[in-house]
Amino acid sequence: MFLRNSFLKPIKEFLFLILACGLIFLFNLALEYQNFLSFKEQRHFFIEEARLENIQEKLRKNGRKYFVLKLKTADFSFYTTTYKDLNLSKNELLSLRIINEKVDFKDYLAKSFYAPSYDFKILAKREENAIITYFLKQHESEKMKEFYGALFFAKSVSKELRNDVNHYGIAHLIAISGYHIGLLFSLIFFLFAPLYSFFQKRYFPYRNLRFDLSILIFILLFFYAYLIGFVPSFTRSLVMALFGFYLLAKNIKILSFFNLFLCVLICLSLYPNLLFSVGFFFSILGVFYIFLYLHHFAKFFGVLTNLVLINLWTFLAMIIPVLYFFPLISYQQFLAIFLSLIFVLFYPLVLFLHFIGAGFLLDHFLLEFFAFKFHSTNFILPFWAFCSYLLLSLFGIYFRALAFFGILLNLIPFIFI
Repeated sequence: MFLRNSFLKPIKEFLFLILACGLIFLFNLALEYQNFLSFKEQRHFFIEEARLENIQEKLRKNGRKYFVLKLKTADFSFYTTTYKDLNLSKNELLSLRIINEKVDFKDYLAKSFYAPSYDFKILAKREENAIITYFLKQHESEKMKEFYGALFFAKSVSKELRNDVNHYGIAHLIAISGYHIGLLFSLIFFLFAPLYSFFQKRYFPYRNLRFDLSILIFILLFFYAYLIGFVPSFTRSLVMALFGFYLLAKNIKILSFFNLFLCVLICLSLYPNLLFSVGFFFSILGVFYIFLYLHHFAKFFGVLTNLVLINLWTFLAMIIPVLYFFPLISYQQFLAIFLSLIFVLFYPLVLFLHFIGAGFLLDHFLLEFFAFKFHSTNFILPFWAFCSYLLLSLFGIYFRALAFFGILLNLIPFIFI
């Protein structure tokens, strides 16, 4: 009887957690639907204030010029077009009307959609947060402002810079996610540990240094998340890091697929819009493939070898998922394997340079770096192939050979360059 109760208890706890997350998800979904109904009450919805995040000039086949605008309100982001040259610039505040007739609940829940617009009025140029302004004003090049704006503050980037980044296959380094949390956590811990240790040994030796500093760092990371607007990939990573910290404090195994599933469940229940976030999806996959490597192969190698192989494994594993959404492929993307290792030094270096007001020092080198390009092509991956690969990856949890075979499949697209 005791053994039976011991077996059933974790199952009951798991089912309770599933139920709780399900109820929270439905509650948040209902709130979003109420907001959607209010949004649809006006067919020509008036937006009192929207910040211009990006603007691109394009040409139609007939040679007529038009502008694609990306705007952000307090509730959602959206794209629209205008044929008028309004002489707009980033961060300007606008009021306008959008025609929301074709915006359905899925689009609204995703917090990103397209809507025709009219009646533009320029309100003012919104001043950035003082910290963001301090960082970005150190650069004269617009591309460098975009690069560091994305790297440090999750700002949107132009099509040109996105193309540069995709040529190197380093979008995961630019988009703020768990990788950056790990770097920031390690960096802050390294800086504060000696100072805290000095006072701890003298005044409060009964305290746990790692626990106390972890709490402090998580507080700083939540402030950082607020500063950058709780972007999906960073939010997922932060929730997962907190969940991992809780498990560690409880002496429970952290690196497990089950815990990854629970973390995803919690994130989706709190933020239903993450269902449609590509960045969130990529961040989950990245962690999944790291776990897959550790599950099957970590025991065969030492720490340093595993660090190198995890980097290679994750790069290869993500080729097919990334190609499905961003079809550009080039042999240049193999440089991402080495760039990911270099990034561990690059990130704290440029962060330090910006803190002392010298963030511009590497601008010339980076501009030359982004200008360098190999031949590339677009490789359109069918939906069935994408789903088959994901299914194969899941079965790879149970079969080591299958996991390794799945990784090798990612080399096939390079044949078509």
